[in-house]
Amino acid sequence: MRPLTATLVAAAVAAGLLGGLLCGCADPGGLKVAGPAQTPAATAGPVYVAQAAGEPPLRRPASLEIGGSVRLTGMRWRSWGGPTAEAVGGVSGGWCLPACRDKPYEVRVTLGGLVRQDRSAYYSRATIEAAALPPEQHNELRDLRLYVPRR
Repeated sequence: MRPLTATLVAAAVAAGLLGGLLCGCADPGGLKVAGPAQTPAATAGPVYVAQAAGEPPLRRPASLEIGGSVRLTGMRWRSWGGPTAEAVGGVSGGWCLPACRDKPYEVRVTLGGLVRQDRSAYYSRATIEAAALPPEQHNELRDLRLYVPRR
């Protein structure tokens, strides 16, 4: 019985010391929290772009149609999956005919506006920059809304 008593006494002393260490540093007024709450960490998962309802989501597409009137082709992605995705390629569509009928305008595309959904995300905006476009046509491509499926 003697070893059991010694073990219990040692455990009680250890618990007391641990309790003293943990509580000894506390402010008598209690814990005070300052500043904004931390935002939850972003859900890791694939990032997509969608062409339209009923169409499968795409990752790093070689071609993409936006709103039925803007067609991106020959896309070479420099980045994908972060807050923005960047690519170079060509743009054409009914809005630039006849000038772009045979050869699309060379463009730089930036996708952004990530919308997180469960375990994935979708880009919701596109900006297309084409140096060769007339200013009025270039302005039409500055902030395009991309389709984002509902959850």
